[in-house]
Amino acid sequence: MPTKKIYTNTIAQIVSKVLTALISIVMIKILTNYLDVAWYGLYSKIYNYLSIFAVMADLGLYTITVRELSAHEWDKKMQEKIAANVLSLRTFSGLLIIGLALSVGYFLDGYNSREALIGVFIVWVFTLLWLINSSLMSYLQAILKTEFSIIANTTGKIVTLAIISYAWWTTYGESHIDRFILVMVAGLIGNLIMTLLTWWYASRWQRVRFEWDTTYIQHILKISIPYGVALFLGVIFFKVDVILLSILEPHDIADTAIALYSLPMKIIEVGMMYGTVFLNSLLPVLTIAYERQDTARVKKLIKHAFILLFGGWIIASLVLFFWAEDILMLISSREFIETTAYGYGSIDAMRVVAWVFFVYTVSALFTYILIAQNKQRKMLTINAVVAVFNIIGNIIIIPYYSFIGSAYVTLASQILLFLLVVYATRENFVKTR
Repeated sequence: MPTKKIYTNTIAQIVSKVLTALISIVMIKILTNYLDVAWYGLYSKIYNYLSIFAVMADLGLYTITVRELSAHEWDKKMQEKIAANVLSLRTFSGLLIIGLALSVGYFLDGYNSREALIGVFIVWVFTLLWLINSSLMSYLQAILKTEFSIIANTTGKIVTLAIISYAWWTTYGESHIDRFILVMVAGLIGNLIMTLLTWWYASRWQRVRFEWDTTYIQHILKISIPYGVALFLGVIFFKVDVILLSILEPHDIADTAIALYSLPMKIIEVGMMYGTVFLNSLLPVLTIAYERQDTARVKKLIKHAFILLFGGWIIASLVLFFWAEDILMLISSREFIETTAYGYGSIDAMRVVAWVFFVYTVSALFTYILIAQNKQRKMLTINAVVAVFNIIGNIIIIPYYSFIGSAYVTLASQILLFLLVVYATRENFVKTR
């Protein structure tokens, strides 16, 4: 795979993500005007909650599958077998693990209200479709044919946006619960359309089917579960703060605090995906370079990736820090800017988490180096340490500083992660410097 294809593939995905980001910004603007602060907090809380179960169901298969498919780039029959088994495995794990979300939510304070459980069920179906869609995308990623994602992703998002925009424009929904359910269902419809389009496009390059080869399933689970657990731990230290805010904060203020924190974090999450897009495109080529022990090529790829990620994302973090109020006002409502909890607002949180954006993206490069070398087991220990640090930090800080304390703990956790992954890859980095 020539380097040119990496950049072509990355540009196609970036175009898709730019469109997705623009739609997401408009979506946030409409949602923060259609829902009040507390209901937007409930909306964010449910998606945050299900994202943890989604990573459990993913089992680390997306990235590992890209690497597995790339390692068999000349064996189309084997690639088809891998894709079919992964599709079956992720669908099964989605039904099994994500289904637990309803059971757990029923007993979890802050998630066991009627409105929350309805939202959890809708997002559960949404997440199952996402797992199927990303299984198909892992194959397209490996063969560097992700340009169609521009159409599929954008179409799904536009459909969701159109439904919510119409509801907002016509002031549909006499009660908050009606508006909340409509927003959830709109997201589900858009995701269904995106999945169907991706399925159709993937079938042009290979026969899309479900297959269950026990021997191969055992093989890929053996190499993916360590990375999957590492990802789960990574999501824990990135998402558990919202769950802890739900539990530790008084019920009458919990959803408001979550909304004020989730709004700037949503901006950060949207921005983070651009670094991931580039790294997912880099992974197949970096994997092949390691397989062939092409040290010169490894050196070149890592150097270019580091320069791009470091330079681009430090500028982005500076913009988010100095223009926090303007950015938040642009994408939300005056209510979100003026509402505070314990004397802190979304602007304060934004100026803290802006630096999470930079640290996370740069540290991700070192994580992908470990994956390309098939050393993802190291991430288990690293993410376990960071997860414990984050959980303990939030439990200590939240009762005193609420969501602004969580913002600082999240930043400290990302800095710790960066230091640990750099240390884990130090020998490789010295060799390729």
